[in-house]
Amino acid sequence: MSIRPTLLTPFDAPQNVYPFRQIWRTALIEIAVLTGVAVALILAARFTHITFGDTARRVIGFILALLPLILWLAISYRGERRAMRPRARLPLVLFLTALLANAVGIPLVDQIFTVDTWLPSAGAVSRILGYTLIFGFTTEFLKFAVVRFTVWESYISTRQDALAYSLAAAVGYATVMNINFVLNQISDPAAVAARMAGTTLSQMAIGLLVGLALAELRLGNPAVIALPLSIGIAALLQGIFIESRSALVVGAFSERASGNAPAGGIIVGVVLVLLLFGLVAFLVRTADVRAKRSPEFHR
Repeated sequence: MSIRPTLLTPFDAPQNVYPFRQIWRTALIEIAVLTGVAVALILAARFTHITFGDTARRVIGFILALLPLILWLAISYRGERRAMRPRARLPLVLFLTALLANAVGIPLVDQIFTVDTWLPSAGAVSRILGYTLIFGFTTEFLKFAVVRFTVWESYISTRQDALAYSLAAAVGYATVMNINFVLNQISDPAAVAARMAGTTLSQMAIGLLVGLALAELRLGNPAVIALPLSIGIAALLQGIFIESRSALVVGAFSERASGNAPAGGIIVGVVLVLLLFGLVAFLVRTADVRAKRSPEFHR
């Protein structure tokens, strides 16, 4: 009889291998790159005073508008394809969300409700409520609808699955918003980068709330009001983000205004990321622990 020295051969010990892409690492890398690019361009504009012609500003603007999508493809989607069990339909969720944003979301806010023509003159509370009811609910409902009717519930088996699809939807919506901003005005690269980073960070952070509610609806036992409440909170945070960005940039309260201090949008976006990423990660971790301790998990 032979004795195996298991203590001397740790490589023989079983290891817990998570088959899915861990979304937190890839999402934070994308956020760090977006923030770094925006901050670098703002500092370069402040200290070098380089000027660009209209054509160059337009080209740079389009590149910056597409940067969140490029990073998502290079980091999140590439990491997804290399995982043991890649999540299906992620590009479909991103594409459909971008399509709805371009065909429904942005025209509804800018052309039908024309919020930029009457909200700027209202008070701060009225502006928050206006952007919450019009921009916030439109944005969050469209992102929710894409995830709900394309991947829920067949493609969601863990809470991180729902969050991954929500982040893809957020990147798709933010990309269209960024392109729309570049199309409507010619701005300096620093202003475009700041707007791009703030918009993308806020969409990614706030979108996690609805993703978590969808995950609980699929895997947990939430109250009936949990999903509409999460959409309402997400919409309210959208309104607060726009008002806070406007206050920090000391510019006109407009979805198209770049303001005099473009870093304001980045600051609010980073704060949202830190708060909401931390909160959602904590809730997911505690929910997963409770699920593993439940009797159903061991059956």
